[in-house]
Amino acid sequence: MASRRKLHVLVVDNGEDITKLTVEMLERLGYSAQGETQSLAALKTFSEDPNKFDLAIVEPVMPELPVRSMRKSSPAAPELTGLELAVRFRRIKPGFPVLLYAGAIEPSLEEEIRAAGFGAAIPKPLGLKGLEEAVGRGLRS
Repeated sequence: MASRRKLHVLVVDNGEDITKLTVEMLERLGYSAQGETQSLAALKTFSEDPNKFDLAIVEPVMPELPVRSMRKSSPAAPELTGLELAVRFRRIKPGFPVLLYAGAIEPSLEEEIRAAGFGAAIPKPLGLKGLEEAVGRGLRS
């Protein structure tokens, strides 16, 4: 009997604690998970092997603050918002399932999310059961 591949989830949130917790919960649910706390690092990881991932969970309002290098004279590229990152994932892999999860979901954010072609955001933090249900819905959509 052939073994089934574990589904692999990419978690992107600028909060290290929430990223680590979400990865741990996904692993407890039987998924393989990888966390990133910077959008450009997540984009690079995804771009290198988009078929490795079955789903992404992304904080849509990650700060859009420029990242600066140690030397003032050479600023690094600005980070993407989570919503911009989700759009880029789908440009690379059309139809790729992305769950957007946010601590505060304002009506204006909901509008932006829908305008970008995504369903409603899910509120965080999620407990184990809520995460399991959200991932299941995300994989079926």
